Amino acid sequence: MLRIVDYAKRSNMEWYEVVRISINEETINGPIAILTHGELRVFELDDDELIGNFPGQEPIQLAYEECEMNPAFLSRLIHARFPVVFKPVNKNKSGVAGDFYQLDNIPLKPPTLIKFKDMDKVWFGFNNEIHISLDEIWMPSNSILSKPIEQKREIQNKHKKHIKPHSFFIAFQIENGKRMFSSWQHLKKLSAESRGSEKVDLPGYGPIYLKQDSKDIKKSILYSENPFRSSTDGKIVRKGSFDRAWNRIVRQN
Repeated sequence: MLRIVDYAKRSNMEWYEVVRISINEETINGPIAILTHGELRVFELDDDELIGNFPGQEPIQLAYEECEMNPAFLSRLIHARFPVVFKPVNKNKSGVAGDFYQLDNIPLKPPTLIKFKDMDKVWFGFNNEIHISLDEIWMPSNSILSKPIEQKREIQNKHKKHIKPHSFFIAFQIENGKRMFSSWQHLKKLSAESRGSEKVDLPGYGPIYLKQDSKDIKKSILYSENPFRSSTDGKIVRKGSFDRAWNRIVRQN
């Protein structure tokens, strides 16, 4: 068993590359989370659509269990700021409890949850606040990349060529309820921070180099996978193409 950061170094990769490959279902025995704390509560939906404690079920311990992570959560990890926090089940002002999950969408799945498979009326919630650090994400010792590392990178690079970084960013922003104008402003802010020489984390995509276009600072930015060395480096994203991509992705959703 290796921490994912150590596994990535051994494989001459970045840890988020390992996660991306796992999301694409190209890894046998992918990343798992091993926490030092936490409990899951189990609930059941009755015939009147009211939710209550599952009869006779004690809270399920998460501490030191090898918890499987679902693809949606793995995708979130790529651009996450650690520690990742999950709130416990609680009631809002209307008296309705939130933060429930079913078996197919719960972020962390300890092995004991297998007994609830195909039980559609069973729900889960964290019993207390959960904090997940990067050091708590591991790769099992029998993890196998189904194809050679360099071939994986080639696949990823081809994929990136077809889907531009700002499209990943737009999809992430839309999914999180952000608006077009504020998202463009955030992209410009990241460009100013990167200046073409500092790698920044583009939400929904990952590390990248961004730079303001000196020819049109208000309506254009430049991006590159490598540091900018000359005025001709980078590919351009104009505000007009950003807006069209935004509208296209909104329609697709």
